[in-house]
Amino acid sequence: MTTTGVFPLLLAIQAACLLTAVVGGYFSGVEMTLLGGALWGALCFALIGAPAGFAAVIWLTRSNTVVGRTLRRHCNQLMPVFTGLSLGQIVVIAVVTGVCEELLFRGFLQVWWSQLSSPLSGLLAASLVFALLHWASRVYFLLTFVFGLILGLAYQTSGSLLGVITWHAIYDFLALTTLVYHPRMLGVDTPGLN
Repeated sequence: MTTTGVFPLLLAIQAACLLTAVVGGYFSGVEMTLLGGALWGALCFALIGAPAGFAAVIWLTRSNTVVGRTLRRHCNQLMPVFTGLSLGQIVVIAVVTGVCEELLFRGFLQVWWSQLSSPLSGLLAASLVFALLHWASRVYFLLTFVFGLILGLAYQTSGSLLGVITWHAIYDFLALTTLVYHPRMLGVDTPGLN
């Protein structure tokens, strides 16, 4: 896939996430509010958590472990797909993904499943679906599941969708910017780059 094709594809996927969240919320009666709970604490936590989480991912990706080798392989596969995206496109992708995926997974799915059973099962179900829909390998599934749990716990604790949206958007911005403009930070081989 070319970079000219990946940008509209990613936006279409996020539109589907948003539509699913809105329709699901409407028919289930789940109300999604961006603001709520401990908003300022959630935003501060996002501003600290996203860079800290990304630093952990860089460390894992560069490690000489099965996890590191798997993540580097994924980065090598994804780099040609995203290389060529402008910084503006990366910002749009990060913000749109943060908004749409968090409305779907935390704002709708986690709340809905929690209402059907318990907050713990809602957290686990939303994190599981989040990880399954990001499947690239068992390693990536487990890391994405943990990421979903962290975002879900942050949402349960704060009651603020804006906090987890901010966290997700910052993380995605850091990940895509690094993959496109600084892949060596991830331990990715970049022939032809100086």
